[in-house]
Amino acid sequence: MVARTPQVALPVPRRRAFHVVIDPGARRPRVGNWIALAMTVAMAFFLLISSRVALDRSAFVLEDIERDIAAQEARYWGLRLQVAELQAPGRIAELAAQMGMVYPAELHVLEVPGLGEPGPGVEERWADLKALLGAQP
Repeated sequence: MVARTPQVALPVPRRRAFHVVIDPGARRPRVGNWIALAMTVAMAFFLLISSRVALDRSAFVLEDIERDIAAQEARYWGLRLQVAELQAPGRIAELAAQMGMVYPAELHVLEVPGLGEPGPGVEERWADLKALLGAQP
């Protein structure tokens, strides 16, 4: 024997009157996105160029400063040479002779009572002074 089960009707979903289907092949490209991308690329390009120009300008300023430093160093060494020539003992002796200065015929030594040998510490100060004068450029 076979039992029959009553058939139950399944609910049918309600259909809409209109159903819009977008065909992916029929989509138009969005121009706004391409314009935004092009503007972003153009702005990045101009920022890159402006940063490069700023770096080049800094390099030119640095080159000018280095040229000025080299000129001032040359002037410094020229002045050092001039000072050395003016301090030359032969030049000073010649100028002294032109002014009528002569070496004395006899020497007189004056002794002052109370002044004898230098006290302690004078030699160290003299050595410090010599080191200081010798260290100047």
